[in-house]
Amino acid sequence: MSANSEYLSSFRPRFRQPSAVDLCSMVPCMTADQTNEQVMEVFGKHRDLVSLPVVEGTQPIGLINRNIFLSQMSKPFRMELYGRKSCIAFMDKEPLIVDAGLDIEALTFRTVECGEKAMSDGFIITEQGAYAGVGHGLQLMRVVADMQAARNRQIMHSIEYASVIQRSTLRSSLDALARVCPGAHLVWEPRDVVGGDFYQFSTEADGWSATVADCTGHGVPGAFMTLIASTNLSQAIKQHGPRDPAVLLGSVNRSIKQMLGQLDGKDSTPGSDDGMDAACFWFEPAQGRLVFAGARLSLMLVRPGADTVELVEGQRKGIGYVDSDFDYAWSNQELILAPGTLVFICTDGLIDQVGGPRAIALGKRRVRELLFEHRARTPAEINGAVLDALTAWQGEHHRRDDLTFFCFRT
Repeated sequence: MSANSEYLSSFRPRFRQPSAVDLCSMVPCMTADQTNEQVMEVFGKHRDLVSLPVVEGTQPIGLINRNIFLSQMSKPFRMELYGRKSCIAFMDKEPLIVDAGLDIEALTFRTVECGEKAMSDGFIITEQGAYAGVGHGLQLMRVVADMQAARNRQIMHSIEYASVIQRSTLRSSLDALARVCPGAHLVWEPRDVVGGDFYQFSTEADGWSATVADCTGHGVPGAFMTLIASTNLSQAIKQHGPRDPAVLLGSVNRSIKQMLGQLDGKDSTPGSDDGMDAACFWFEPAQGRLVFAGARLSLMLVRPGADTVELVEGQRKGIGYVDSDFDYAWSNQELILAPGTLVFICTDGLIDQVGGPRAIALGKRRVRELLFEHRARTPAEINGAVLDALTAWQGEHHRRDDLTFFCFRT
């Protein structure tokens, strides 16, 4: 092993981030007193040599690009004129020179700033100002690509495990629903691995409550919001009970605004304007009494013998956002539902999905038509028909948002 190789080996500590030294390759170098004839000999001997460093003592002073040099020297009389002159005649006097300890991310920025020549010619690597070797642009790109792939794998592993956690937190709600309303059916499909929609069901001796919510964003940011919102909703139910949906929405609104510092436009956390839309109801099966409060989400009903789908609109005020007043009060709507009434709730992921021959949103009208068409079927069959229709409508378009819809029959 050469002295330089021993030096490079000693420079590489264990368990560290990649740096310029990992790209360092030893190649021949020239001195300022060597001639262009000698440069020609070196390039002829080393056919794979892209560039040739020039040093003065131990310090690098330039870089000779193979293609440029050979192109210049192949012109008439150039060998006769320049063959015995110093090799600095055709060298780049301002090559990219980096320290061996420079991390790969910083090296990438330096390479981009330097321009194309750093990618094509490569760059000189030094240790304490002394020449150590050269690195190549293609080699740097491979290392960056490998690092990015490793980061992506790590991120995806984290997100996939986050999905397990998110689904686990929702499972108890499904178990509660199955106990009180076995025929109910729910579809929950995040656009990404994790999502910004959530649902929550709780039971009492005389009835049960349900909340379907659509938080700001999707993917990881949306999943964080579901954690915040669902936790605050659980606390509100413990404090106020499940029978007053309007009170629950107001409580969650105040909690989100306080937690995210979104109290008003003046005092808000910069860049933070997050919240959720929600449909929340309390249902007493014995009396067929349903109490509903909505924040930009609606309730759809198909009563027995009805010739249309009834739409019970929520209020046009989101929960937790900067423009939602801290003490905003949602109102309850009380409905008496005959046995056999079909109840359907969905988030905007269903209604706003773009598709069809004109690339427009599916819309509430089409959803209502689907519900009416399949009104005699079971909730599971109705949801299946809605999901099939959505898939056909979406076609080749990308899924725009998280998707949640819930259906049950009284």
